[in-house]
Amino acid sequence: MAQPTRGTLEYYEQILNAPASTPLMKDQAQKAIERLAVTGQIQVQQGMGGTPANPQVKAVIDALQKAVDNYKGGSVDAAQVQALVEQELKRLKISFSDLDDNLKSMIQSTQKVELTIRQMGVVTSQSTSNASEVNRPLIQNLLSDLQAKNNSYLYGGAGTGKTYSAKIVKNLIGWELITLNCNQFTSPIDIIGGQTIDGYQEGKLSMAWSNEIISPDGQKRKVPGVVLLLDELPKIDPNTAGLLNEALAAIKDFDFDSQGNVIPPSILNGRNERLFLGNLYVLATGNVPLNTIDPDYEANFKQDLSLQDRFIGSTYKVFVDYENEFSRIMKGFAFIWIYGTKLREKIVELNATGQAFVSIRLMQNLRETYIVYRETLMQNKQGVQSLISNPKTIIESLETFFSLFKPATRDALMSDPKTSLREFARIVEEKNKMPFDATNINFDTPEEMAEGQAMIAAYNKRKTQI
Repeated sequence: MAQPTRGTLEYYEQILNAPASTPLMKDQAQKAIERLAVTGQIQVQQGMGGTPANPQVKAVIDALQKAVDNYKGGSVDAAQVQALVEQELKRLKISFSDLDDNLKSMIQSTQKVELTIRQMGVVTSQSTSNASEVNRPLIQNLLSDLQAKNNSYLYGGAGTGKTYSAKIVKNLIGWELITLNCNQFTSPIDIIGGQTIDGYQEGKLSMAWSNEIISPDGQKRKVPGVVLLLDELPKIDPNTAGLLNEALAAIKDFDFDSQGNVIPPSILNGRNERLFLGNLYVLATGNVPLNTIDPDYEANFKQDLSLQDRFIGSTYKVFVDYENEFSRIMKGFAFIWIYGTKLREKIVELNATGQAFVSIRLMQNLRETYIVYRETLMQNKQGVQSLISNPKTIIESLETFFSLFKPATRDALMSDPKTSLREFARIVEEKNKMPFDATNINFDTPEEMAEGQAMIAAYNKRKTQI
């Protein structure tokens, strides 16, 4: 039996009557039927099949059909039909207060907010961003530090979103992101620049400080500002860290000349050239506080207390933001988030994060893989030629992830009903039966939404006990 075409009464009725349809999907389908009715696009005739289940929708369609039939018979003029349509359109208009609470939250979260960045009282950068990102407590703290020219340090376990937070800040303010990967092999050349066998190499700190990006071929590009990410800072050799320490201490050392003009702080690069500070925000990450030795992280060095002092008052322990992941990033894909989160918690329980861990990036990759899979199947069914004839499945993606673990860990994950790949495959099969609308993808069910909220509440309770 041929599938009903999108945009027809039969198509939306199928969504209304499907057991797997969520309340949101049914509500959208009902509104689509109403729009078709009041604009005269629905005609109850051969090929449309059946009547809508909703009595109000049926009444609208019946009234319009009767008016059209009378008009064809000459008993009602076109003006009367038009008046009826306009009346129904007016009746269907809604205000913001009429909206569902979830829809209100979604609209408010996408409103634009303006961020103004000041340096010594002078506006240096302005941008508009989504309120849903800006209003997160950690992001609020980081933006406050940016305004105050404080260096910030984030520490926490793998996959908690430390690096991701730096990217959010960078996107919010529209600056460049420069990452200095810190380890025992990080050299002064990596930081301030210097001569190599291939020629002079500019350092990451020097480029960030001057807001001037220099490519390997010597091309220079001026940028409005830089977020300098010192990734895994505890892993840097303490002697090398001294170069960073000196610069971090100087960030607020503005001075004035005899005419009262601002003189920005400066550093020397590998050529001994003086570089004046532009728009810079330093954000460092690590798995533990800077002055800590932790047996779980053997590559860490205990840093000098003076380096810790560069981030004093702006050091934050980072936890995974369940609410943001569930309600915003993975919205419409609760089934992936729920399974991924259970997998994440089990890996932590097994002390196996050193082998692999679940990050929001993994969840996003699983989501995009599933979308491509469904889109490809839909195109193949419609006879659309595609380069992908056998799309990768979400289960195949997870199999590659499970292969990263040692056999004993993998067996423990596979045998737990909460993290069993076989059980998740069953859930995916159920999702495969749900309608797929590329313009409005939403596979969430009321049961999954309730389970996700319960997981968030339990997680938040555990955090308060830490």
